[in-house]
Amino acid sequence: MKITQILALGVCCILICNARAAKSRTYMDTITNKQKVLSFYKQIVGQRKTELIPEFIIEGYKQHNPTVKQGRAGITEMINFLKTLPSPPEGARSPIVRAIQDGDLVVLHLDVSFMGKRMAVIDLFKLKDGMLTEHWDAIQPLPDESGKAITATNGTTEIEHHASAEDSRLIVDQFYKVILNKQSASQFINPAYVEHDASVVASGKGLAGYLSEPERAVKIHRIISEGDFVVVQSQFNRNGKTFVFYEIFRVAGRKIAEHWSVEQAVPDDVKPEDMF
Repeated sequence: MKITQILALGVCCILICNARAAKSRTYMDTITNKQKVLSFYKQIVGQRKTELIPEFIIEGYKQHNPTVKQGRAGITEMINFLKTLPSPPEGARSPIVRAIQDGDLVVLHLDVSFMGKRMAVIDLFKLKDGMLTEHWDAIQPLPDESGKAITATNGTTEIEHHASAEDSRLIVDQFYKVILNKQSASQFINPAYVEHDASVVASGKGLAGYLSEPERAVKIHRIISEGDFVVVQSQFNRNGKTFVFYEIFRVAGRKIAEHWSVEQAVPDDVKPEDMF
């Protein structure tokens, strides 16, 4: 099997032998899809139980990761590859940091370490009748962040379910509309705002300034929300290349209070639309 950076997600996820049950699992149908995805990670990816794949994945499973085959065959091939690797250590930390659900969509934010390399990953799954039907993702290598108080994936993890998902989504949607219209967005930023994207910090422009750079040409595909967390799936351009871009926003006091992101270049031989 060809091993690529994107396939490294499968390799790195051998650490998910004991994926935690998200503490945000409350409220009826929110349990079903989110817990189904977490169970998929634990039993299929972590414990490599290929015999259970038909219980989680539909035969016509649509894969937007261009290095993985379509359907159950792609998942089976990936898990069979994982079986050739050493077993994860007993009690290994789960790399799942955040789990967010909006109806039939579930987003996982992961901090994955493998063979001395660390990556931030965002997975997006679509489900129907309790079965995984579609998958998108992005993987970004991370630098050494030892000793840093703010890293690419740390910060708030628990969803505030008393917060309105619709209100949170509206704040982020309005924020982006203002940015795309080249207007000031300072009114959307909480005074206690925390930025986890080192590129935003290094730019010195703030989040709004960074996202509104003329060469970025942002195109939003989906906005997903649960409680005070909002995920934006989009694409942008840099130096003639198209990037897949996932952002997680936390909203507090009707303002953006925290921000994480994962970006990945679209391979040269892949149409950008195929990754969305």
